[in-house]
Amino acid sequence: MEEEEPESRDWAEMPSDALSAVLGKLDVAELLTRAVLVCRAWRRLVDNDTTLWRRVDMTHHGDLLETEEAEAMARAAVDRAAGTLEAFWADTFVTDGLLRYISERALALKSLQLILCDNVSNEGLAEAIKGFPQLEELDLTFCSVYGNVCESVGKACPQLKCFRLNERWNIVERGFAAYEEGMDDDTQALGIANSMPRLQDLQLIGSNLTNDGLMAILVHCPHLQSLDIRQCFNLRMDDAMKSRCARITNLKLPHDPITDFKYRGYIASTGGDYGSDFEVDMYDDLLDVVTDDDDAEFDDMDDFDDAGSDSAMYDDLFDV
Repeated sequence: MEEEEPESRDWAEMPSDALSAVLGKLDVAELLTRAVLVCRAWRRLVDNDTTLWRRVDMTHHGDLLETEEAEAMARAAVDRAAGTLEAFWADTFVTDGLLRYISERALALKSLQLILCDNVSNEGLAEAIKGFPQLEELDLTFCSVYGNVCESVGKACPQLKCFRLNERWNIVERGFAAYEEGMDDDTQALGIANSMPRLQDLQLIGSNLTNDGLMAILVHCPHLQSLDIRQCFNLRMDDAMKSRCARITNLKLPHDPITDFKYRGYIASTGGDYGSDFEVDMYDDLLDVVTDDDDAEFDDMDDFDDAGSDSAMYDDLFDV
């Protein structure tokens, strides 16, 4: 008896709702460099189904892609969201220009996470943040922002409930000059206190704030439920301060361990043993997923026009 040939499947005929569920499991790079090449039906869905782009997570792309390639993908994702983008998370490659691009096209954004983004300036953030009036969560971990940027954020984002402003260089400096006079700075703390009355979750790992700044936050942020002030060694947690913090449901104090902090590898210990405690292996702490598949490329920045859309730049690549 002849063996029956296995039944072939036409993936182009998959119901769109089922296909959307499958594609929703892919990351930005996989969608833009692989899924679109399967067939025209898949390409149409990737290009036109905005539900695939409401949440754009590129927190690993900065280490796996060249900066320009990652930025081109981010802009393409924002274009495909067509105004429905609600969350954008990224690391390292974000610039003032990219942030401005997003702010002009994502008025519905509710969550923005920028990790290790040294190319985002105070001025760039202050300008872009005006385009996110519905923002509820902002994470600025180890970015190069400082001074009164907090007040700019609070005034532009009245719905803000979760704010993370974690610093690394201040922590490193303390390893060599712990408690040095003049290192205290309440500018950011006072900016938070004066402009973020709806705040519920605040993380300030490595901040230079003092008791005065923390007291202002506790007084003017009455809805605060979670407060993380680990590595904030200018604080003196005396009885009065502990009493003020008693209402906080989830409280982490300056000397509490940071073993659960995802980016702990960038923090230097103040104990003096820098060789063992100052871990800078980002592939252990920053990347949760490691891949050795580097075949796919997305290199069309030469055709990119900052004033317009990215969509035209894919015509040659995705002409299947």
